[in-house]
Amino acid sequence: MIGALWTGISGLSSQQKALDNESNNIANVNTVGFKSSRISFADQMYQDRIGKGSKILDSEKLYTQGNLKLTGVNYDMALSGDGFFTVVNTRTSGAAETLYTRAGNFRMGDNGTLQDAAGNEVQGWMMTSLDKDNDVTSTNPNVSVFNTDYTKLLGSKVIRHSNYIETITAKATDYSSTAKSDSTTVFSGDGAKTKSSKISDIEEAIKDYTSWLQKLKDEPDTSSATSIAQISQINFKTGTESVIGKDGDQIYAYINGSKYSQNYLVTSASNQFKIDYWNSLTAPERTAAGLTVDPSTATPIPPAQNDVYNKEASKIETYKALADKISQIPGLVATMVKDTGTRDSFESNDTFTASTKVADMKYGMIQIKSLIPGKEFILSEVGETSGNTTILGNYQTSTNAVKGSGIAALETSKDALSKLISGKQQDVYTPVIELGLDGTTTRSFVYNITIYDKELDKNIPVPNTGGNNPQPLSIRISGTTVDDVVNAINSATTATENNGTLTSPALPNTLPNYIVARNVNGNLVIETKDSNYDVEFTSNMRKDDATETPVDVNSGYSGRKGAGAEFIEIVNKVDQTASKGSLQLRLDTLGISDSAFGEFSVDSTGLITMKQDGADFAVGQIAIAVFNNNRGLNPMGDNLLAKTNDSGDPIYNLNNNKTAKIEGKTLELSTADLSESLVNLMVFQRAFEANAKSITTSDELLNTLINLKR
Repeated sequence: MIGALWTGISGLSSQQKALDNESNNIANVNTVGFKSSRISFADQMYQDRIGKGSKILDSEKLYTQGNLKLTGVNYDMALSGDGFFTVVNTRTSGAAETLYTRAGNFRMGDNGTLQDAAGNEVQGWMMTSLDKDNDVTSTNPNVSVFNTDYTKLLGSKVIRHSNYIETITAKATDYSSTAKSDSTTVFSGDGAKTKSSKISDIEEAIKDYTSWLQKLKDEPDTSSATSIAQISQINFKTGTESVIGKDGDQIYAYINGSKYSQNYLVTSASNQFKIDYWNSLTAPERTAAGLTVDPSTATPIPPAQNDVYNKEASKIETYKALADKISQIPGLVATMVKDTGTRDSFESNDTFTASTKVADMKYGMIQIKSLIPGKEFILSEVGETSGNTTILGNYQTSTNAVKGSGIAALETSKDALSKLISGKQQDVYTPVIELGLDGTTTRSFVYNITIYDKELDKNIPVPNTGGNNPQPLSIRISGTTVDDVVNAINSATTATENNGTLTSPALPNTLPNYIVARNVNGNLVIETKDSNYDVEFTSNMRKDDATETPVDVNSGYSGRKGAGAEFIEIVNKVDQTASKGSLQLRLDTLGISDSAFGEFSVDSTGLITMKQDGADFAVGQIAIAVFNNNRGLNPMGDNLLAKTNDSGDPIYNLNNNKTAKIEGKTLELSTADLSESLVNLMVFQRAFEANAKSITTSDELLNTLINLKR
């Protein structure tokens, strides 16, 4: 009877715990991500094959998949499959505690991190900090984030590599509003482009850039090789072989199957042209051309000789005009050039240099370059016509177009695009108005620039003393012609001065490291080098006399070779081999944009993207933990679980492979079944009542025994 009492008591205790467990299930029927528990009963010790009641072996959480409910709330997430979100409890004293949950009702915290409803920070692979020197390409040295000025989205892709994810995004300011036509007065024959052709070039380059972005996304770990732009030359017959010389004559070139022609331009030679042309000829060449009187000294020039000069001036203007026309073809640019070998013929070892000097242009060579690396163009015929007579010229390709691959091809395309958008800075000084050069009187100037140095992240004078705080120096220029000024600026050995005194010993002229000076149609043009297309400089040219009068650039001709807009590309990475941490969602905190917020989204792998102004930025990836034994996890309350020795350590997989998939804007409902729990409550209640009856029955029997003794 005593045994029956103890058996009944054990049954009461067990059934009470079962009632408690089922009540907890019912209480959490609406708790997000809640996993219901079930009680496991066991019988107790036996004597003479009679048991001593029951006990609770375990209150066992059942990690079954709960139903998913679409909520439409951006930050809501549900796990479909095996795994747990990882959170860190930052409210505890001391070290932060790492916990696990199936509840995905998240939010953005005040500090910009992704948090659960209790303020615990969701963990994952964070976006690595942006390296301004390596991750940001900007043609404006003062801008390293996207701002509201960059209204043109050029391309944006999220690219998944084997162990990291990167977003490559490029934007530009409004190049359609900043682009302007190149002055044909200065730049004719030197790649002169109209405003519309500059915009067309950019649009072609954008197509190329976005295509390489897509290719990289499709094959993220492909081999890398640089694209190469095509360079070709065309050459017209000159001298006695040429047939053009009157109104109605024509030169032409077939490019990609289309004919581009230029009618003969009847032009009167200026006195300067006559002098330049005369000086470009040897004595036998002058005799052969019928030129016997030096135009610099003869007045007037005999009419027959004027006709020769006018004809040559007309031919050169015709060559330049065709070069300008070819430059309007989207993706191409054409310039008058000189070669290093025998003039007026192509040789295998020739190299070509852009030049609009009379002495060089008279040979009728035009170089055509593709502005899009890897894009081929086809020359099929070059010639000149006069009436029914056609004389074919020559053409050749000195550099073939080569399509690259992988990231190197994308980099090549990006550089080409950024140069077209920004363009090389060009300062123009006309010989007479700004410089006062007349070809006979010696003029003296001093010149230096202030230039932004990307490595030092500050403006520095060039040339300078080379100290820790570099002091400005200037080069001293003296000459009678534009060529004299050009040669002085481009020479590394040009003497430098400090406050009007030549340095001793002479310091090198470092200007050629950043800029190049050219004679373009008789004008002094100073421009950034191709390798420093994003370099800005401020010129400082002064008259080298007692007045030190500043020489201003010609504002009408100066500016940008390209569209004069700004370009920026940002590459941000999520490294899955790095340690995990809290996930920051604010784009300004991440250094991507000066605007904080974007539109949040998450994909099935846990990759978090923030969309802003049409661009998706991958800013982190939620880490999904899996355990060898889910039932070994210890419930902590607040929908949180802690690892134990029984559960083992969490396991994480790259790209959350072999884990649950994430459903965005969705929550996992509780697995507690209200109907089942109510049935269980009644069962446990009846069992509890029955165990209570066994106790009262035992008690009555015990009282009967006691009464028998009396």
